[in-house]
Amino acid sequence: MVFPHVPLPEQLTYEFLGTFARCEYALKCSGFAKGGQKSVEADWDKFAIDIAWHFSRVKAEDFKECVEYLLREPPRKQVLRDGHIEWQESAPDANLPRSQQTLLMVRRVRNNLFHGAKVWSPERSADRDRDVRLVSSALIVIKGCVALREGVQDAFRFGIF
Repeated sequence: MVFPHVPLPEQLTYEFLGTFARCEYALKCSGFAKGGQKSVEADWDKFAIDIAWHFSRVKAEDFKECVEYLLREPPRKQVLRDGHIEWQESAPDANLPRSQQTLLMVRRVRNNLFHGAKVWSPERSADRDRDVRLVSSALIVIKGCVALREGVQDAFRFGIF
């Protein structure tokens, strides 16, 4: 088992991490990149702003429910306080477009999972269902957002650039 201490079903973990990685690749290949000659990264905020109008008009109930959940019950953020790692409630900035708020929460889910933080999640022993729901919701949101921009969708599906 590659992720022996992650309190999530292994298949969900693989699917989420793989989907997230493919999405970042697709974003970079389709004009949503920032950086320079030393590094490049996906520009999630630019993408979120670009799809904001379409995002607000998605009719799929599962997508809308997942967006609501991520914004109503956002993943906590790790912070360093007095030399100790702690979990902090951290809702997204309500002044940002809803698409940008949501994709920020998707990235936080990824950061918490990929960087190992979920092993020590405050919900780990108390509420495994919360972790599963956060990751499942983020996965549905990623797939839904990719579908909103044709160039991103093509790069995501076919690996073209």
